[in-house]
Parts: sequence; C-alpha cells; structure tokens
Amino acid sequence: MTQAAPPATLPDQLKQVLRYLPAPVGIVTSFDPETRAPVGLAMSALMPVALDPCSMVIAVNRSGSSHASMLAAGRYCINLLDTGSHSHMTPFASYDARDQRFTQADWKQNGDVWYIDGAPANIFCEVREMLSFGTHDLLIGEVYDLRTTGGQEILGWANGTLGRLTPL
Repeated sequence: MTQAAPPATLPDQLKQVLRYLPAPVGIVTSFDPETRAPVGLAMSALMPVALDPCSMVIAVNRSGSSHASMLAAGRYCINLLDTGSHSHMTPFASYDARDQRFTQADWKQNGDVWYIDGAPANIFCEVREMLSFGTHDLLIGEVYDLRTTGGQEILGWANGTLGRLTPL
C-alpha cells in the first residue's frame, strides 16, 4: 500500500501558483557604503508605485547577501534585461557563479551605483520608505535618474524560466 503525499503547505501552494504569474525580471544593484564594492541580486519582485513622484518598489529578502548594503547605501538600480543582456542573470541567480558578477565589460557606474550599459532600462532610485513584512523589506525608491534604449523587448520570469515579454 502506498502512502499519500502529505498535503502541500500554504507557502508551497502559493509558490506553485506564482510560478505561472509572469513578471519582469532584472538585476537590482547597489553598493556597500564602506567598501564601495558593487552588490546585486536577480529579482522579479519589483513594480512601479506612482508617477508623482516617480517611484518603484523592490522586495529584498532580509537573509540575502545584498540586503544590508542596499539599506545602508539607500540607493539601488533596477536593470531590466532583454535577450541581448540575459547572460547577466546567471551570476546573480546562481550561488556557484557569484564570482562572475560585475565582470562583463558593459557594467558602468552612475555615482556609486552600478548599472548595465545598453540594457533596455536602468531605473535609479533613492530609498524613501521601507516596510518590513514577513521575510522581506519593501524598499520604495524615488526615481532620480533613468536610462533607456527604447527597446520594447523585456525579459520576464514565468513557470520557472526566462521568457520574452513582447507586445502581441
């Protein structure tokens, strides 16, 4: 007689459902204020908040290696990706590839904040509000600079894989 699998927990069920919810994906970068070294992480937990003032929010896990530096720096950049820049994901999404972060020639600095030159969009934000909830801190940033190539193809994340989010 085979045993039935235990019922999935609510977090497991939600994680499964969210796999099918497409979201833009990007590399969110900042810096360590003490060393000025760049920090960053791959993220799909980002969204616009308002146009007045122009603002974006990101959700950063407090156990993440970039969390403390991002809070201390008070600034971050959302680098949206396209198929030409998707190779930047691996070093930020895989622990084993961490030593390859910020090694590509297209990394540049705007002040102390690093960004991918030529990415579809680089959205530079200064943290104005923070809200802690569960395991994450929501950092609401006011946009202070924006660079865009005008490209319409943005990479997204759905069903556990990268994909294109393009107009129909």
